[in-house]
Amino acid sequence: MQQVLCPQCGAPVKFTSAASVMAVCGACRSTLLKDAESVKRIGEAAEVLEDYSPLCLGAAGTYEGKRFDLIGRVQLRYDDGFWNEWYLWFEDGSDGWLSDASGQYAVTRRRKVKSTQGMPAFDDIAPGDELKLDGQRFTAADVRACQAGGTQGELPFVPGEGWLAKVADYRCLDAFLTLDFSDGPEPELYIGKAFDLSAMQAASLRTNEQVEETAGRFRGQIKALDCPNCGGPISFVAAMATQVVCPSCAAAVDCSGPTAEVIEKARKVKAIKTTLSLGAVAKIDGASYTLIGLMKCADPDPEEPSDWIEYLLFNPAKGFIWLVETDEGWERVQVCDTWPSHNNASSVRWRSKLYQKLYDYTSRVELALGAFNWRVKVGDSTKITDYKAGNLKLTRELSESELGWSASGPVAPAQLAEWFGDPELAKQKAMPLSGKPGGYRKFAWTAMIVLAFLNIDTIFSGGIVPILIGAAFLWIPAAVADKLSGKDE
Repeated sequence: MQQVLCPQCGAPVKFTSAASVMAVCGACRSTLLKDAESVKRIGEAAEVLEDYSPLCLGAAGTYEGKRFDLIGRVQLRYDDGFWNEWYLWFEDGSDGWLSDASGQYAVTRRRKVKSTQGMPAFDDIAPGDELKLDGQRFTAADVRACQAGGTQGELPFVPGEGWLAKVADYRCLDAFLTLDFSDGPEPELYIGKAFDLSAMQAASLRTNEQVEETAGRFRGQIKALDCPNCGGPISFVAAMATQVVCPSCAAAVDCSGPTAEVIEKARKVKAIKTTLSLGAVAKIDGASYTLIGLMKCADPDPEEPSDWIEYLLFNPAKGFIWLVETDEGWERVQVCDTWPSHNNASSVRWRSKLYQKLYDYTSRVELALGAFNWRVKVGDSTKITDYKAGNLKLTRELSESELGWSASGPVAPAQLAEWFGDPELAKQKAMPLSGKPGGYRKFAWTAMIVLAFLNIDTIFSGGIVPILIGAAFLWIPAAVADKLSGKDE
């Protein structure tokens, strides 16, 4: 939900979501329109949710039994988003940093080393690369060059004009390692662990209302649609033509140019139908979450294309969760604070469970609406690897600059209906316990190709009938199995 002040009367006005292009002021009834430049991006690139962290200067917490206070902040920005680095002062006089990125937190402290020999150069690091330190095998998770977007409070350095932070973050289970190349080719090392906000003093954090006010602030221009003849406010629905009649003086008002672009975008957004709508509110685990963003993704595999919708929900205190809707049903997804360990080439271990590799595929964004914790754009592509343990799933997501892990499990339609208070959602299909749509048929196709290859001499000598019979015995059971498992549309 985005908030603005009405340019006509000054009253606060809320847009249902970041994808909304117009709203009506409840006080003066003026129709408020976003500027055309902001509106052009809707559907092609999502808004970046700003300043959504509950952390603030003066907040206090504990780490490894020691109290600390947040005394400074530097915001690091890159092309598609930002994160905060909070400067910590511990009660024993030492310092450290609290990384605050997309609802994930980690505390690190500087580690002095005699030599950085053997450390990789910044330009040579890519997500997924491995680095051994202190007997642990770290994996590069995030590699970025960023600029300081702003500072607050006390910092141990001054980021001057043109200052560039060049950092590579690594993960190993709950351990966190940063190689900081900001001051030159030799990195400084910071090491620590993932951090949970439950270790913060709740009373020292920002309130939900304070977070909502800053996170939802619209930073574009707002225009009130008023009559050029008498100045009276004009209200209209998005489906109307670009010419409206002023209710005060009956003058015909031509809504052309940039205003027409806004109205047309409103029509297009309204025509997009999804099971869950932007702005919907769900009560999950006792907390109220608002649906702030959605994106339609597709696997462009020509042999087995598929698509799905990912919904992002946000709670000021709890952070982010995802709901994913596929042809098979629904999943609830949470980003992993603790990473899995590799068991072998085809399995990983996480929280004492062994997850077996399912398959690799590509996720490409085809539509982005609303707001996200980074700038989602149409065409963004991510390499995905899924692992399964019973009805639980781990997902490895790799892009050009980032590697992440998430955990998911099925959501029953009745549970979804209860969360959103909508009985109609209970009619959705339940998520089956096994993998991708058409999984058995995909196996059958592979087996048929192998069968044909092994019998190629028989085929060319005219003995194709037995091959076709064998193919039928492969294909028919696979199709029936997919049907029974709910994978057939």
